[in-house]
Amino acid sequence: MRKPFTQSRVDISATRRFILGAAAWLAVFLPIAAFAAHGASPLKVVETTIVDAPPGKVWAVVADFAHADWLPGVARVEAAGEDVPEQARRKLIMADGGVVEELLTKRDAERMMLGVHREGDDVKRLPATNYTALITLRPAEDGKTQVEWKARFYRGYPNNDPPPELNDDVAIAAVTAMQRAYLAALKAKVERK
Repeated sequence: MRKPFTQSRVDISATRRFILGAAAWLAVFLPIAAFAAHGASPLKVVETTIVDAPPGKVWAVVADFAHADWLPGVARVEAAGEDVPEQARRKLIMADGGVVEELLTKRDAERMMLGVHREGDDVKRLPATNYTALITLRPAEDGKTQVEWKARFYRGYPNNDPPPELNDDVAIAAVTAMQRAYLAALKAKVERK
């Protein structure tokens, strides 16, 4: 004759081992599966420079969304929307014939902040997608201005296993180089006025 109490204890023990095993499996493999299914993560680049001019003078150039022909490689600018965030758009007509379209996302004259979102990704021109930048000016020593150009974006290939030319490192390097060139051009334009 079997003892029901003993049998019950064995079933509870087996059930407990199964539940703990399943929980351990989920703890290990669920994050891996979630990460694998996620795709690209957002990336960020922050570049700064000091411009030898007061913030008001630098802001006059940065805030003039319709006249960004000082940016490297830009031949001319076509703009509409009168500097109103989420309405103002510009087309940067590049010297090589390409076009970069941007939307003004933020314009705060008091805090000297300008936000720009690049519309329509061209990964041959910039191996990154969904590029959004925030340019912020702050007073620096001796009447100078610190300019911070902060960008958030994704690599050029949004899915897992990107090709080498569209991976995170390439996107970060390209955005870093572009922002350094933009800051150098801004510095040159303001300081020669």
